[in-house]
Amino acid sequence: MKIAIAGGSIAGLACALTLSCTGHEVHVFERSATPLRGRGGGVAVLRQMLRFLEQHGHQTRATLAVPTHRRRWIDIAGNVMHEDPELLPFSSWDAVYRSLCSMLPSAVIQYGRNVTTVAQDAHGIEIQFENGPPIRSDILIAADGTGSRLRSLLFPGTTSSYAGYIAWRGLVSESAFAPAEIADLIENITLFRSADELFMAFLIPSANGSLDAGQRRFNWLWYRNEADLAKVESFLTDRDGQRHHASIAAGALSEHSLAHLRKIAPERLPRILSKLLTSTESPFLQVIYDALSPSFASGRIALVGDAACTLRPHTASGTSKAADDAVSLAQALNASQTAESDTVRVLADWAEVRRRAVEPLLLKGPMLAKSFGLGYS
Repeated sequence: MKIAIAGGSIAGLACALTLSCTGHEVHVFERSATPLRGRGGGVAVLRQMLRFLEQHGHQTRATLAVPTHRRRWIDIAGNVMHEDPELLPFSSWDAVYRSLCSMLPSAVIQYGRNVTTVAQDAHGIEIQFENGPPIRSDILIAADGTGSRLRSLLFPGTTSSYAGYIAWRGLVSESAFAPAEIADLIENITLFRSADELFMAFLIPSANGSLDAGQRRFNWLWYRNEADLAKVESFLTDRDGQRHHASIAAGALSEHSLAHLRKIAPERLPRILSKLLTSTESPFLQVIYDALSPSFASGRIALVGDAACTLRPHTASGTSKAADDAVSLAQALNASQTAESDTVRVLADWAEVRRRAVEPLLLKGPMLAKSFGLGYS
């Protein structure tokens, strides 16, 4: 079949890979005018994503991720309060994205192609774009993120809901610090918690993928409750005055947001964690939203990744869920070809099974947030 994918991030690329491997003609349409490199922070690479990449002949744990060995909680003075063994490989969104891009022919992905409208009939889908000619496809996969335009078109009135807290985030080179200064942070997930906030930091590969000591980067996240929606709106307004839906990319935070961060960090955080933040050249912002599509399919359109549902970051499952979405969809369509089944029915069946599969993660995220004192209770 001819399959169009709206969205060239990790979920869209994972679908392109599995579906092209099973013999379909796949085209990815990304609304950004350029590749999405340099836009993400650290990610946990769970078994599903590692297996996905390895099955497609690419990265393995040893070349993609920095291992951690301990989950360590510290107090405001930097003293260790508690620690447990923790074997969890951390990589960067960028490293996973580059790996997926490298496994696809460059011609598969078209940039600067924003889907505006779709029209389905009994034989396929007509897809219109902001610029460029329309195309016709047998199936359309919506992989256009938390604020999915396609989800809104298919299910009017469905919106994402603010979870009551935000995450300030950043990346800073390991080489920016004296080795003795950061010795206690190496190969640990370091966490600090106080009322209404949680800070965590861990190492990820360098910008070019290096895992060598001294070249890696610290990834940090500072979750903070924020009930004042006017403040959230102000933080989501970038340095050029543009309002964003759920995030502000590195380098685009307003001076107001940067000043706010740099003022409160020394007041609220242990010294070394505050220094991670204040040494970060370009912090960024993620506002935590919950989004759940009423269905993961509508006719000939399937929804994957954050367009289908948004998992809380505490589950560390976003990239692995994207891989599972892609594999399960390819398997369903491959089985349907041998059985000569109806495409619409196959997608509806897949959507029902997939929704049930992710429900435990949808429930787990808010429970974890509550245990940390984050978000609306």
